Amino acid sequence: MDRNAELIFTGDELLRGDIVNTNQAYLGQRLLDLGIFATHAISVADDLADIVGTIRDALARRPEVLVLSGGLGPTEDDLTREATAEALGVPLEHHEELLEQIRDRFAARGYEMGESNGKQAQLPQGATAIPIAGTAPGFFLERQGTLVVALPGVPWELKEMWEGTIEPRLAAQPGSGAGHAVRRIGVFGIGESMAAEKLADLPWRGSDVEIGTRASLEELTIILRGPATPEGSRRLDEIQARVCSALGDRVLGVNGPGLPQIVGRLLLDAGSTVAVAESCTGGLVGKRFTDVPGSSEYFLGGVTAYSNEVKTALLGVPAELLARHGAVSAEVAGAMAEGVQRLLSSDCALSTTGVAGPGGGTEEKPVGLVFIGSVVRGVTEVERLRLFGRRDQIRERAALAALDLLRRRLQRELAGI
Repeated sequence: MDRNAELIFTGDELLRGDIVNTNQAYLGQRLLDLGIFATHAISVADDLADIVGTIRDALARRPEVLVLSGGLGPTEDDLTREATAEALGVPLEHHEELLEQIRDRFAARGYEMGESNGKQAQLPQGATAIPIAGTAPGFFLERQGTLVVALPGVPWELKEMWEGTIEPRLAAQPGSGAGHAVRRIGVFGIGESMAAEKLADLPWRGSDVEIGTRASLEELTIILRGPATPEGSRRLDEIQARVCSALGDRVLGVNGPGLPQIVGRLLLDAGSTVAVAESCTGGLVGKRFTDVPGSSEYFLGGVTAYSNEVKTALLGVPAELLARHGAVSAEVAGAMAEGVQRLLSSDCALSTTGVAGPGGGTEEKPVGLVFIGSVVRGVTEVERLRLFGRRDQIRERAALAALDLLRRRLQRELAGI
């Protein structure tokens, strides 16, 4: 890929591990969609000399785009403006109109702008300000064929500025996206190693279509990259079909939305409602549903039945069933799903019960053992899972697994299988 970019992220908090750098994944993906490959991504401490040196090193490699993220606030350790100006050998210039915009932002929120915010109205000579999303202005300028872009580190501000100003500018350039196509195949319930085994006969490298993966808690993404030509599209179609065939119903879709949105659309298509009964996930399944705008059309509500007493009193799970099988069992998961379906008169229902850890596990029921109950059109199914990770990871994975079980059942229902 001829077009390339470099990314520089400033902030001690990134290097200390206080926050996770989600901006890198976001920018890398957005650039790739424009046919621009990020060759370097570097995190730098809040030190002027280090930032200046890193910018100069990047510019010496002549990337098409150099994106700087962070360091645009009003405090002493916000150094991106100063570092960019020094690296380029230009002075900082005060922009009174920019200062007024910042002052208006504070006033609109009922605050008075502090004196320290005045430094945010300074930009390297020749730079153009990016319309403000929060209170930190960004900027861009051209230098010897490289578009230098400075954006705030706050993710939502960065995204608004990127999508509102920088991405349209890059997309409008001749050749942007031309000759390059990306397809992202979302997959759930299968890890990278298993996916690699199932796709072992595909040409991962050195072919006209390259294959890569990106793993996250939400899903595994199979990334196909190839030429945007008629022959390239044919090859992408062929590889995509082989991937989807090999991974079967674990495929969520291609260049599509996430799992909660997919399940919501399936419920709407089926004209169905859903309710949830949660134990080990403590409300996370309901949260995933209600994260989606418009979910009130199909999500009725839920019960967090953490104790056995609540499972019995609200969901009608027989005390004898709990005594015989224990709360973490297929029998109780099924009874919980049936109970909340009756309680809220929903068409579908989900339930979760398991051992999230770190303690509480036994040889028979180890940490990570989770049962997902489901009811669709009066038919109950339960899946047994063994999940790994920390307590929070097990709980999140269990919540997503519940959604995925409903997805697969609804797809079969809609297909008449």
